[in-house]
Amino acid sequence: MELKIITPSSADAEAMDVLNRQAFPDNERLDTDDLFLYAKEGELEILGIYTEEGFSGFLIMRPFEKIAYIAYFAVCPEKRCKGIGGKALAALREYYPERQIVVDFEALDADSPNNPQRIRRREFYYRNGFYPTGWYQFYMETEFEIACSGPVFDKESFDALLAAIHKAAPEFDPHPYRKD
Repeated sequence: MELKIITPSSADAEAMDVLNRQAFPDNERLDTDDLFLYAKEGELEILGIYTEEGFSGFLIMRPFEKIAYIAYFAVCPEKRCKGIGGKALAALREYYPERQIVVDFEALDADSPNNPQRIRRREFYYRNGFYPTGWYQFYMETEFEIACSGPVFDKESFDALLAAIHKAAPEFDPHPYRKD
């Protein structure tokens, strides 16, 4: 398992674009060209996930201060359920050894038609070394649960990241909250 930066001129840029369009619904997806632009500007890192079989997926990361935020994470459909995602998260911790990895995923909602998928996604992250933070946020008409790669959440860096994203994209304005 290896993580490698993908650029517009990379051999797998087109495969990444296809997977990006397959893996994420229109309302949640950023165009691949926009992702490459943000990467060029230093706001994102686009990491290809490579196994012995070649390109197997990608991670869109937003490194900021002491954290690295997973913005998008996709494994090729034909390669799912083979342990690649868990290995990619382990490789990600090695790639960013000095940073806490932060992710948010759709919060559990018994009334949601995709709640079984939400449960599997949450269990996947917890099984692979992520911890619940007790924090949630709401954006794109969906509640998200925030998890991190260490038992103590660096909320200060996460808040600073959200402020930086909001400054660049004012329409993105989540406010983390607790439910207790």
